[in-house]
Amino acid sequence: MKKQTLAVTSMIALLLSVASPFTNTQAPAYAAGQAPAVEPEIKTLAQLNNNVVEAAKQAMQKQAGGVPIELDEIMGETADCWVITAKNNRGEVLVTKQEGKVVSVSVKLKWSEVAADLQNTVTSTLKGMDNQHAFTIDWVERIREKENIWLFKGQHASVSIDAATGKVNAATLNYTNKQMNPKVVDTAQKALKSLSNGKASALLPDVTMVKELQERLDQVWIFMDTERKYRIVIGAKTGKVVAATMISGFRDGNYTADEDIPKVFAKPFFTKETAIAAANPMMKKVFNLDLTGYNVSSKYNVYTFTKKGKPTVTASINHKGVFYDFAVTPENGLIN
Repeated sequence: MKKQTLAVTSMIALLLSVASPFTNTQAPAYAAGQAPAVEPEIKTLAQLNNNVVEAAKQAMQKQAGGVPIELDEIMGETADCWVITAKNNRGEVLVTKQEGKVVSVSVKLKWSEVAADLQNTVTSTLKGMDNQHAFTIDWVERIREKENIWLFKGQHASVSIDAATGKVNAATLNYTNKQMNPKVVDTAQKALKSLSNGKASALLPDVTMVKELQERLDQVWIFMDTERKYRIVIGAKTGKVVAATMISGFRDGNYTADEDIPKVFAKPFFTKETAIAAANPMMKKVFNLDLTGYNVSSKYNVYTFTKKGKPTVTASINHKGVFYDFAVTPENGLIN
Protein backbone atom coordinates (compact mmCIF):
# COMPACT_ATOMS: atom_id res chain seq x y z
CA MET A 1 0.00 0.00 0.00
CA LYS A 2 1.24 3.48 -0.84
CA LYS A 3 1.75 5.65 2.18
CA GLN A 4 0.26 9.11 2.35
CA THR A 5 3.42 10.70 1.00
CA LEU A 6 4.78 9.27 -2.23
CA ALA A 7 7.60 6.77 -2.02
CA VAL A 8 9.69 9.01 -4.29
CA THR A 9 11.24 10.60 -1.21
CA SER A 10 10.84 7.76 1.27
CA MET A 11 14.54 7.14 1.79
CA ILE A 12 15.52 10.80 1.72
CA ALA A 13 14.14 11.42 5.19
CA LEU A 14 16.32 8.69 6.64
CA LEU A 15 19.44 9.94 4.90
CA LEU A 16 18.88 13.55 5.92
CA SER A 17 18.28 12.58 9.55
CA VAL A 18 21.00 11.81 12.05
CA ALA A 19 18.56 10.72 14.74
CA SER A 20 18.99 7.47 16.58
CA PRO A 21 16.18 4.94 16.15
CA PHE A 22 15.60 5.34 19.89
CA THR A 23 14.94 9.09 19.95
CA ASN A 24 11.31 8.54 20.92
CA THR A 25 12.24 6.20 23.74
CA GLN A 26 13.15 7.87 26.97
CA ALA A 27 12.44 7.35 30.60
CA PRO A 28 10.45 8.10 32.46
CA ALA A 29 7.95 10.27 30.56
CA TYR A 30 4.94 11.95 32.17
CA ALA A 31 2.10 14.10 30.96
CA ALA A 32 2.81 17.81 30.76
CA GLY A 33 2.58 19.47 34.14
CA GLN A 34 2.52 16.11 35.90
CA ALA A 35 5.30 14.55 37.92
CA PRO A 36 5.35 11.93 40.65
CA ALA A 37 6.32 12.93 44.16
CA VAL A 38 9.32 10.62 43.88
CA GLU A 39 10.59 9.85 40.41
CA PRO A 40 11.18 6.11 40.08
CA GLU A 41 14.79 5.10 39.67
CA ILE A 42 16.02 3.50 36.50
CA LYS A 43 17.35 0.05 37.21
CA THR A 44 20.98 -0.86 36.75
CA LEU A 45 22.19 -3.63 34.47
CA ALA A 46 23.07 -5.70 37.53
CA GLN A 47 19.40 -5.72 38.51
CA LEU A 48 18.22 -7.15 35.19
CA ASN A 49 17.75 -10.79 34.31
CA ASN A 50 21.06 -12.15 33.02
CA ASN A 51 19.34 -13.53 29.92
CA VAL A 52 18.07 -10.06 29.02
CA VAL A 53 21.50 -8.49 29.45
CA GLU A 54 23.23 -11.24 27.50
CA ALA A 55 20.70 -10.99 24.65
CA ALA A 56 21.31 -7.24 24.45
CA LYS A 57 25.08 -7.64 24.40
CA GLN A 58 25.07 -10.42 21.81
CA ALA A 59 22.76 -8.45 19.54
CA MET A 60 25.06 -5.45 19.58
CA GLN A 61 28.20 -7.55 19.21
CA LYS A 62 26.75 -9.34 16.20
CA GLN A 63 26.24 -6.05 14.38
CA ALA A 64 29.62 -4.67 15.50
CA GLY A 65 31.57 -7.59 14.10
CA GLY A 66 35.11 -7.65 15.48
CA VAL A 67 34.75 -4.36 17.36
CA PRO A 68 34.37 -5.18 21.10
CA ILE A 69 31.10 -4.02 22.65
CA GLU A 70 30.65 -3.44 26.37
CA LEU A 71 27.26 -2.51 27.77
CA ASP A 72 27.12 0.67 29.83
CA GLU A 73 23.74 1.43 31.39
CA ILE A 74 19.97 1.46 31.04
CA MET A 75 19.25 4.74 29.28
CA GLY A 76 15.47 4.48 29.44
CA GLU A 77 12.47 2.25 29.08
CA THR A 78 9.09 1.79 27.45
CA ALA A 79 6.21 -0.18 28.90
CA ASP A 80 7.69 -3.42 27.57
CA CYS A 81 11.34 -2.73 26.79
CA TRP A 82 14.64 -1.56 28.20
CA VAL A 83 16.89 0.79 26.26
CA ILE A 84 20.47 -0.20 26.99
CA THR A 85 23.48 1.79 25.81
CA ALA A 86 27.01 0.64 25.11
CA LYS A 87 30.15 2.31 26.44
CA ASN A 88 32.14 4.78 24.34
CA ASN A 89 29.01 5.94 22.53
CA ARG A 90 28.87 2.69 20.58
CA GLY A 91 25.09 2.64 20.29
CA GLU A 92 21.90 1.31 21.85
CA VAL A 93 19.73 -1.77 21.91
CA LEU A 94 16.01 -2.07 22.63
CA VAL A 95 15.18 -5.36 24.34
CA THR A 96 11.95 -6.68 25.90
CA LYS A 97 11.88 -6.78 29.69
CA GLN A 98 10.43 -10.25 30.06
CA GLU A 99 11.72 -12.44 27.23
CA GLY A 100 14.91 -10.59 26.37
CA LYS A 101 13.79 -10.37 22.75
CA VAL A 102 15.79 -7.82 20.78
CA VAL A 103 13.51 -5.28 19.07
CA SER A 104 16.11 -3.02 17.49
CA VAL A 105 19.84 -2.40 17.49
CA SER A 106 21.99 0.59 16.59
CA VAL A 107 25.77 0.25 16.62
CA LYS A 108 28.10 3.16 15.84
CA LEU A 109 31.43 2.50 14.18
CA LYS A 110 34.37 4.42 12.78
CA TRP A 111 35.02 4.49 9.04
CA SER A 112 38.27 2.61 9.61
CA GLU A 113 36.39 -0.20 11.38
CA VAL A 114 34.19 -0.97 8.38
CA ALA A 115 35.04 -3.70 5.87
CA ALA A 116 36.94 -2.59 2.77
CA ASP A 117 34.21 -3.75 0.38
CA LEU A 118 31.66 -1.49 2.09
CA GLN A 119 34.10 1.42 2.04
CA ASN A 120 34.65 0.88 -1.68
CA THR A 121 30.90 0.75 -2.34
CA VAL A 122 30.34 4.04 -0.52
CA THR A 123 33.23 5.82 -2.19
CA SER A 124 32.49 4.59 -5.71
CA THR A 125 28.79 5.46 -5.36
CA LEU A 126 29.45 9.04 -4.28
CA LYS A 127 32.21 9.63 -6.83
CA GLY A 128 29.95 8.15 -9.49
CA MET A 129 27.43 10.87 -8.69
CA ASP A 130 30.01 13.69 -8.78
CA ASN A 131 33.72 12.93 -8.89
CA GLN A 132 34.60 16.59 -8.34
CA HIS A 133 32.62 17.09 -5.13
CA ALA A 134 34.60 16.86 -1.89
CA PHE A 135 33.14 14.78 0.94
CA THR A 136 34.13 12.91 4.08
CA ILE A 137 32.41 10.13 6.03
CA ASP A 138 32.54 10.98 9.73
CA TRP A 139 30.55 8.15 11.23
CA VAL A 140 28.88 4.86 10.43
CA GLU A 141 25.80 3.33 12.00
CA ARG A 142 24.66 -0.26 11.69
CA ILE A 143 20.88 -0.26 12.17
CA ARG A 144 18.72 -3.33 12.59
CA GLU A 145 15.12 -2.31 13.20
CA LYS A 146 12.44 -1.91 10.55
CA GLU A 147 15.34 -1.32 8.20
CA ASN A 148 18.38 -3.56 8.07
CA ILE A 149 21.00 -1.14 6.86
CA TRP A 150 24.41 0.41 7.05
CA LEU A 151 24.15 4.20 7.27
CA PHE A 152 27.21 6.28 6.39
CA LYS A 153 27.09 10.02 7.10
CA GLY A 154 29.58 12.81 6.94
CA GLN A 155 30.35 16.24 5.63
CA HIS A 156 28.37 16.79 2.42
CA ALA A 157 27.41 13.12 1.94
CA SER A 158 25.43 10.09 3.12
CA VAL A 159 24.89 6.55 1.88
CA SER A 160 22.45 3.83 2.95
CA ILE A 161 23.34 0.22 2.12
CA ASP A 162 21.13 -2.84 2.45
CA ALA A 163 22.94 -5.02 4.99
CA ALA A 164 21.51 -8.24 3.56
CA THR A 165 22.51 -7.66 -0.06
CA GLY A 166 25.33 -5.14 0.20
CA LYS A 167 23.60 -3.01 -2.43
CA VAL A 168 23.13 0.73 -2.16
CA ASN A 169 19.63 1.85 -1.18
CA ALA A 170 20.27 5.54 -1.56
CA ALA A 171 22.96 8.19 -1.51
CA THR A 172 23.08 11.97 -1.12
CA LEU A 173 25.55 14.76 -1.77
CA ASN A 174 25.02 18.21 -0.28
CA TYR A 175 25.64 21.49 -2.09
CA THR A 176 24.86 25.18 -1.74
CA ASN A 177 22.98 27.25 -4.30
CA LYS A 178 26.23 29.00 -5.19
CA GLN A 179 27.74 25.67 -6.26
CA MET A 180 24.80 24.94 -8.53
CA ASN A 181 24.22 25.61 -12.20
CA PRO A 182 22.28 28.92 -12.19
CA LYS A 183 19.81 27.50 -14.72
CA VAL A 184 18.84 24.69 -12.33
CA VAL A 185 18.37 27.14 -9.46
CA ASP A 186 16.25 29.36 -11.70
CA THR A 187 14.09 26.37 -12.67
CA ALA A 188 13.59 25.53 -8.98
CA GLN A 189 12.77 29.16 -8.19
CA LYS A 190 10.11 29.35 -10.89
CA ALA A 191 8.62 25.98 -9.89
CA LEU A 192 8.46 27.09 -6.26
CA LYS A 193 6.62 30.26 -7.23
CA SER A 194 4.11 28.26 -9.28
CA LEU A 195 3.64 25.54 -6.66
CA SER A 196 3.02 28.07 -3.89
CA ASN A 197 0.89 30.38 -6.03
CA GLY A 198 3.42 33.12 -5.38
CA LYS A 199 3.37 32.69 -1.60
CA ALA A 200 6.96 31.40 -1.42
CA SER A 201 9.88 32.75 -3.38
CA ALA A 202 13.04 32.16 -1.37
CA LEU A 203 14.89 28.85 -1.60
CA LEU A 204 16.99 27.38 1.18
CA PRO A 205 20.70 27.85 0.40
CA ASP A 206 21.24 24.10 0.80
CA VAL A 207 20.56 21.68 -2.06
CA THR A 208 20.77 17.89 -1.99
CA MET A 209 21.53 15.52 -4.84
CA VAL A 210 19.83 12.17 -4.30
CA LYS A 211 20.26 8.78 -5.92
CA GLU A 212 17.63 6.28 -4.72
CA LEU A 213 17.75 3.01 -6.59
CA GLN A 214 14.60 1.33 -5.27
CA GLU A 215 12.42 4.17 -6.53
CA ARG A 216 14.59 4.59 -9.65
CA LEU A 217 15.71 8.08 -8.76
CA ASP A 218 18.70 8.34 -11.08
CA GLN A 219 20.16 11.50 -9.55
CA VAL A 220 17.85 14.37 -8.72
CA TRP A 221 18.22 17.73 -7.00
CA ILE A 222 16.08 18.41 -3.91
CA PHE A 223 15.20 22.05 -3.21
CA MET A 224 13.08 23.45 -0.37
CA ASP A 225 11.83 26.91 0.47
CA THR A 226 13.11 28.77 3.52
CA GLU A 227 9.96 27.96 5.51
CA ARG A 228 10.14 24.27 4.53
CA LYS A 229 6.59 24.26 3.22
CA TYR A 230 7.41 23.17 -0.32
CA ARG A 231 9.74 20.67 -1.96
CA ILE A 232 10.90 20.81 -5.58
CA VAL A 233 12.73 17.89 -7.21
CA ILE A 234 14.66 18.46 -10.45
CA GLY A 235 16.34 15.83 -12.60
CA ALA A 236 20.11 16.26 -12.42
CA LYS A 237 20.50 15.11 -16.03
CA THR A 238 17.40 16.58 -17.68
CA GLY A 239 17.14 19.81 -15.68
CA LYS A 240 13.35 19.34 -15.59
CA VAL A 241 11.01 19.39 -12.59
CA VAL A 242 10.21 15.74 -11.82
CA ALA A 243 8.43 15.98 -8.46
CA ALA A 244 6.89 18.58 -6.18
CA THR A 245 5.27 18.53 -2.76
CA MET A 246 3.12 20.98 -0.83
CA ILE A 247 4.11 19.76 2.62
CA SER A 248 1.26 21.57 4.37
CA GLY A 249 -1.08 19.43 2.28
CA PHE A 250 -0.57 16.44 4.56
CA ARG A 251 0.19 18.09 7.90
CA ASP A 252 -1.92 19.22 10.82
CA GLY A 253 -5.61 19.33 9.82
CA ASN A 254 -4.81 17.66 6.49
CA TYR A 255 -3.08 14.66 8.03
CA THR A 256 -4.40 11.10 7.77
CA ALA A 257 -2.51 8.30 9.53
CA ASP A 258 -1.28 5.52 7.25
CA GLU A 259 -3.43 2.93 8.97
CA ASP A 260 -6.53 5.07 8.41
CA ILE A 261 -5.97 5.64 4.68
CA PRO A 262 -7.85 2.51 3.46
CA LYS A 263 -10.92 3.54 5.44
CA VAL A 264 -10.81 7.26 4.66
CA PHE A 265 -10.24 6.66 0.95
CA ALA A 266 -12.27 3.46 0.59
CA LYS A 267 -14.30 5.11 -2.16
CA PRO A 268 -12.53 7.03 -4.94
CA PHE A 269 -12.71 10.76 -4.30
CA PHE A 270 -12.59 11.56 -8.03
CA THR A 271 -13.83 10.20 -11.33
CA LYS A 272 -11.39 10.15 -14.23
CA GLU A 273 -12.64 13.49 -15.48
CA THR A 274 -12.68 15.24 -12.11
CA ALA A 275 -9.23 13.88 -11.17
CA ILE A 276 -7.74 15.34 -14.34
CA ALA A 277 -9.59 18.61 -13.80
CA ALA A 278 -8.26 18.85 -10.23
CA ALA A 279 -4.64 17.93 -10.99
CA ASN A 280 -4.16 19.54 -14.40
CA PRO A 281 -3.76 23.20 -13.36
CA MET A 282 -0.79 22.39 -11.14
CA MET A 283 0.67 19.94 -13.66
CA LYS A 284 0.60 22.63 -16.35
CA LYS A 285 2.07 25.34 -14.11
CA VAL A 286 4.83 23.36 -12.42
CA PHE A 287 5.64 20.57 -14.88
CA ASN A 288 4.49 22.05 -18.21
CA LEU A 289 2.54 18.83 -18.73
CA ASP A 290 -1.08 18.53 -19.87
CA LEU A 291 -3.05 15.55 -18.53
CA THR A 292 -5.79 15.86 -21.15
CA GLY A 293 -6.39 12.44 -22.72
CA TYR A 294 -4.63 10.56 -19.93
CA ASN A 295 -6.10 7.41 -18.37
CA VAL A 296 -6.61 7.47 -14.61
CA SER A 297 -6.42 4.77 -11.95
CA SER A 298 -6.43 5.11 -8.19
CA LYS A 299 -5.63 3.25 -5.02
CA TYR A 300 -6.86 4.97 -1.90
CA ASN A 301 -5.39 8.51 -1.99
CA VAL A 302 -2.89 7.90 -4.80
CA TYR A 303 -3.88 8.64 -8.41
CA THR A 304 -1.89 7.43 -11.41
CA PHE A 305 -2.20 9.15 -14.79
CA THR A 306 -0.93 7.25 -17.84
CA LYS A 307 -0.85 7.82 -21.59
CA LYS A 308 1.03 5.92 -24.28
CA GLY A 309 4.19 7.73 -25.30
CA LYS A 310 3.96 10.13 -22.36
CA PRO A 311 5.45 10.25 -18.85
CA THR A 312 3.45 8.66 -16.03
CA VAL A 313 2.20 11.00 -13.33
CA THR A 314 1.56 9.87 -9.76
CA ALA A 315 -0.19 12.25 -7.39
CA SER A 316 -1.60 12.06 -3.86
CA ILE A 317 -4.58 13.82 -2.33
CA ASN A 318 -5.44 14.64 1.27
CA HIS A 319 -8.83 13.89 2.81
CA LYS A 320 -10.14 17.19 1.46
CA GLY A 321 -9.42 16.09 -2.10
CA VAL A 322 -6.51 18.48 -2.61
CA PHE A 323 -3.57 17.18 -4.65
CA TYR A 324 -0.41 18.00 -2.71
CA ASP A 325 2.25 15.59 -4.02
CA PHE A 326 3.23 15.01 -7.64
CA ALA A 327 5.85 12.85 -9.38
CA VAL A 328 6.59 12.44 -13.09
CA THR A 329 8.24 9.24 -14.32
CA PRO A 330 9.54 8.98 -17.91
CA GLU A 331 8.67 5.96 -20.04
CA ASN A 332 12.06 4.37 -19.33
CA GLY A 333 11.26 4.47 -15.60
CA LEU A 334 14.36 6.45 -14.60
CA ILE A 335 13.69 9.76 -12.89
CA ASN A 336 16.62 11.98 -13.78
